[in-house]
Amino acid sequence: MLSRTARQHLRPGLRVLSLPVISGSLAHPVTRRHLVWRAVVAMSQSGEYTYKYPRPGMTVDACVVAKQQAKVLLIQRKKSPCKDQWALPGGFVDKDEPLDKAAARELQEETSVNPKDVLLTQASTRASASCPGRCATLDNGTGLPLQVGAFGDPGRDPRGWCVSVAYAALVPSTEMGVKAADDATEAEWYDVTKLPPLAFDHKLIVRTAFQHLLQQSETKATEGLSAALQQGAKNLEGAWTPPKE
Repeated sequence: MLSRTARQHLRPGLRVLSLPVISGSLAHPVTRRHLVWRAVVAMSQSGEYTYKYPRPGMTVDACVVAKQQAKVLLIQRKKSPCKDQWALPGGFVDKDEPLDKAAARELQEETSVNPKDVLLTQASTRASASCPGRCATLDNGTGLPLQVGAFGDPGRDPRGWCVSVAYAALVPSTEMGVKAADDATEAEWYDVTKLPPLAFDHKLIVRTAFQHLLQQSETKATEGLSAALQQGAKNLEGAWTPPKE
């Protein structure tokens, strides 16, 4: 049942439904000790449901690759955790902010790159063809950038439970007017085959982004880019190390 403290935090007029949560497996049959009562749902008098599950912090990260030079844009973190380490441009999503807009905002804030100059991959270009009036750029939400995955393994962020949605995009070259700002002390292009140690689980994110970019027609049409991304992804194989404060 809910503790007295938990009940004090419920809004007036809410009714608590306590449901049994059973854990077990074929190898370890359910016994009485596996039966735990846990309040998982609160119902208002109007019948609306609100769920009392903990909520993670939500972040976004952008893996931007320059086609001509086969380089990826990284930032050096200004603040803890992982201070002075290299990472993808990204950060926390503001309340009620669409993920695409958050990715565009963080990219511009930390690297000074105009999101309108970021080319999207073939998957996004095909999608935008059915949306008249939309340009295929990472332009604060009016385009359709490629999401490569959501990353939320335990221990990936020492600040607590945090889930990141990652994006991948291509730019013609490194001539993008890159300049570090906001939470970044440096912003630099790195050869995709010669990356420095990366903060958080960005090793996994970058590897996944490279694998997605390898499937795009823009990548296949650029001489040498596929081979570089393949080698870069191979270099990033293996487990990532949980970060510390």
